[in-house]
Amino acid sequence: MSIWSWLADPFGYDFMVRATIATLAVCIAAPMCGIWALSRRLVYLTDAMSHGILAGVAGASIIGGSLLVGGLVAAVTMALIVSVLVVRARIPEDGAIGVVGQGLFALGVIGVSLQSDPRALAHILFGNPLTVTRTDVVIDATLALLVVLAVTALRPVLLATTFDAVHARTVGIHVGLVDATLLVVLSLTVVAGMVTVGVLMAVTLVIAPAVTARLLARSLETMLLIAIGSGAGAGAVGLLVSYHAGLPAGPTVALVAVGLVVVAALWVRPVRAFHRTVQRAGSHGDEVTQQG
Repeated sequence: MSIWSWLADPFGYDFMVRATIATLAVCIAAPMCGIWALSRRLVYLTDAMSHGILAGVAGASIIGGSLLVGGLVAAVTMALIVSVLVVRARIPEDGAIGVVGQGLFALGVIGVSLQSDPRALAHILFGNPLTVTRTDVVIDATLALLVVLAVTALRPVLLATTFDAVHARTVGIHVGLVDATLLVVLSLTVVAGMVTVGVLMAVTLVIAPAVTARLLARSLETMLLIAIGSGAGAGAVGLLVSYHAGLPAGPTVALVAVGLVVVAALWVRPVRAFHRTVQRAGSHGDEVTQQG
C-alpha cells in the first residue's frame, strides 16, 4: 500500500469523514483552553470534571434524556459550585475541586449501578469517533466554535488575571468571575469530546498539546499555534492509526498526543544544551577579544 493510499483510503467512508470532523473540532478547541488551564493550574479541575460528568450522563440515561445535555449540565454545575466555594467560602481551590468532583463522581457511580446495562455508558467515558452521527458532528462543531470564540474574547482578561492578578483587581477586573467563566468554557470543551474521544480522553487533549507547546515555545502566540497544531495532528494521526491497526480511536488519539509531549521533551533538551554551549562560547570569545 502506498503512503497516499494509506492516508486517503479511509476517507472514502462517510463514517471516517464524520469522525475526522468531530475529532478535529475537539482537538482544536481543547488545546486553546488547555493553554490557560495549564497556566492557571486548573489541570486537576479538568481531570475531576471528566469524572463528575458521569453523574449528569447517568441521570439523563435514567430519565431517558439526552446524554450530551446531562453531561453539560453536570459539568457546568460543577464549575459553578467550585467557583462559589473558592470565591465565597474561601475554600482552597484543590480542596473545592476534590470535594465537588468526587461527590459528583460517587453520585454518577450510583446512577450507573441503577442502569439495566451499565456497559451502555462506557462509550461516554472512552469515546468512539467512528460511530458519531451527523447530529453529533454538528453539536461537536458548535461547542468547539463556542469555546474558540469564548477563549478569543476572554484573552485580554485572561492575560491580565493569569500573570498579574493583583494588578487586575486594582484596575477593576473581577478575577473570580473570570475564573468562573473559564471553568464553564472548560466544561464545554470536555463535553464536546464526550461523544467522540470520550471525556477521559478529552482531558488528555486539553493538557497534552498545551504541555507540548510549553516545552517548545516562549511566547503565548507561538504556544497557541503549537498547541492547536499538535492537537489537530494527534487527532488526524490517531484516527488513521486506529483505522489501519484496528485500535480504539479515542485512546489512540490520546496516546499520539502524549507521544508528542515525549518527542518535544526529547527534542528540547539537546537544543537548549546546544544554545547554552553557543552562548558560553560567545561569552568566552568576547572575553578574549576584550583582553586582547
